[in-house]
Amino acid sequence: MLCVGLTVAHDAGVAVVEDGRVIGLVQRERTDRHKRCALVTADFLTNSLARLGIDWSDVDVVAVSTCQAWPYLFLNPGRFRFDYDLSCLDRFPFGAQTRQLMARGMNRPNAQQRVDFAVARIKDGAYGEYFRDDLSALDSRTDALWCYDWPYRPKWWNEPHDRRAVGEWAGQIPGLLDMHQGYMPIRVTLDGVSKPGLLVPHHLSHAAYAFYQSDAERAAVYTLDNGDGSTPETGYTGGIYAYGQGTRLVTLGPSFHFQGHLYQRVAENLNLGHGSGAGKLMGLAPYGQPRFAETAMIGNSFAVFGKDFAFGAKPSRNAVFEPLLNRARELWPALYDEPDALLPSIDPGSKGSRDVRRLPVDIAATAQWIFEQNGLQASRDLATGLRAVGYGTAALCLGGGGALNCPANTLIHEQGLFREVLVPPACDDSGLPLGAAQAVVHDVFGIARESQGHAGATSAYRGLAYTRADLDRALAAHGEDLVVEDRVDAAADAGRAVAAGAIVGWFEGRSEIGPRALGHRSLLADPRPAANWRRVNELKRREVWRPFAPAVLKERAGDWFQGGPPASPHMLFTAQVKGDRLPAITHVDGSARVQTVADDTGQFRRVVEAFDAETGVPVVLNTSFNGPGEPIVETPGDALRFLTTTEVDAVYVDGVKITRRAG
Repeated sequence: MLCVGLTVAHDAGVAVVEDGRVIGLVQRERTDRHKRCALVTADFLTNSLARLGIDWSDVDVVAVSTCQAWPYLFLNPGRFRFDYDLSCLDRFPFGAQTRQLMARGMNRPNAQQRVDFAVARIKDGAYGEYFRDDLSALDSRTDALWCYDWPYRPKWWNEPHDRRAVGEWAGQIPGLLDMHQGYMPIRVTLDGVSKPGLLVPHHLSHAAYAFYQSDAERAAVYTLDNGDGSTPETGYTGGIYAYGQGTRLVTLGPSFHFQGHLYQRVAENLNLGHGSGAGKLMGLAPYGQPRFAETAMIGNSFAVFGKDFAFGAKPSRNAVFEPLLNRARELWPALYDEPDALLPSIDPGSKGSRDVRRLPVDIAATAQWIFEQNGLQASRDLATGLRAVGYGTAALCLGGGGALNCPANTLIHEQGLFREVLVPPACDDSGLPLGAAQAVVHDVFGIARESQGHAGATSAYRGLAYTRADLDRALAAHGEDLVVEDRVDAAADAGRAVAAGAIVGWFEGRSEIGPRALGHRSLLADPRPAANWRRVNELKRREVWRPFAPAVLKERAGDWFQGGPPASPHMLFTAQVKGDRLPAITHVDGSARVQTVADDTGQFRRVVEAFDAETGVPVVLNTSFNGPGEPIVETPGDALRFLTTTEVDAVYVDGVKITRRAG
């Protein structure tokens, strides 16, 4: 069975899964060069399938991840759109109970009113950072479709609950195994050819990607993100609890956790941005202390904010931030003479220096503490609840954008609640197309799973690859401005160059999916000189305080780092740096976001080995190969553009070394 998975909101993408095998994932941001780019167009879909070796006529079924608070938007509905269609149920093996619930879920009397409101906001500029297309002609009556994440769900989803509820829900697993939750039938049409499809709830897609990517036969699953914080009908705030067993994935219930929502609002209020703000906040938090932390901030939305807040009746966008802000206002007069004073270690003239002030960094640290403690409690509740009813498992799979929070993942791992804490490389919304497709293939059709290689790096290399002809075309556009060396041992040369002080771009094979560069689209530097921290940030035009990650030979990681899992191929856990020999990748709290490098990383492994041979240090500084505000480079042309517009010393593209011509 050939299933195409789609995400049609921000982080738009196209995935293809054939039975249990992932063929690939194309993220629109990479091809259109607009970070977290939204919307699937007919051309993007057609071109992506072609790059993955698929024609629309080959497709059996389509899986579309829902959009939380967004309606589904179609720029050219005459070429590509989908619509609810109960007749498509004949293609799917659902039982009678599920079919009845789906029919009931079609009845949304206020759906068009919600669509009209949402489209008007979007055309007025809401979420504007995600769009590169002209939306001025968008008509809410013809170019949009209503979206409800969970149009039918068990009754307990709409009831206030405390921590004990997870165990009660887990007791419902035998009955839940006999039905499917949240799916809705659609008909998907591309250039006049229709295919049957299913809408897959947003967090079910996150959970599916986390579980089916994990290779675990049984696992607890917990997802978290910013969530849809203002729509009561969604039935959750920021994530779900689930249980995976073989091919089945059972949603237990909504977490109603607010820490992802809080984290996003804090990032915005500290002027770190919206789309990329949470990632920056994770890097800023270690500069401060959680001075405003209190146990009253731990719990779900019912416990901390009350029923009305939990079900979507929030008085303002920043309501989730107000208790933390009020606590800070109460305490800061006694804590600081100058709450806006810069930290003494920060150069006042450097980019982003205004972010690193005493009060803001302590607010950031407190938000991180709340995030970690709530995540730890959720994991403990899930472990306890499943064990109490005989469904205990050694594996926990984490999904959603919240699973990019490396310190929180590490805390859960270190507490030993589960023997394994598993996080896939595209756990944020970029992985939703894969999750939706895998949910339909495995959970709905029951098709046997194949190993995804989660323990290694290969599960991240699901993007596109390029040929020498692609590189030659890109080189031709630069005429005589570049020097090309294609009879060089690129990996050995790059390792030596980094050891000699160069900053190089490394490009090989299929691109990584997700937000982390893992050795196929990476910028590399020597981690030993402290000056390289600032130097690489300045080259990328980033805030000077933002940290970098180490890539270390897997078998030598224990010599240089302490803590975290022994294998961390996707750069999703932290560890403490041993000693003081790696200042360029050591954060202010002594931590580092480690990537372990094994043989399955391709020639990147040889680059690190060559650096080790020169220096005796099996670690390189690894950061994403991209400029300010842009996605990771995708094509050879992107890599050459970076070379000609920055101070990088060289780029290596699939074994070819390229530098600027002197003068």
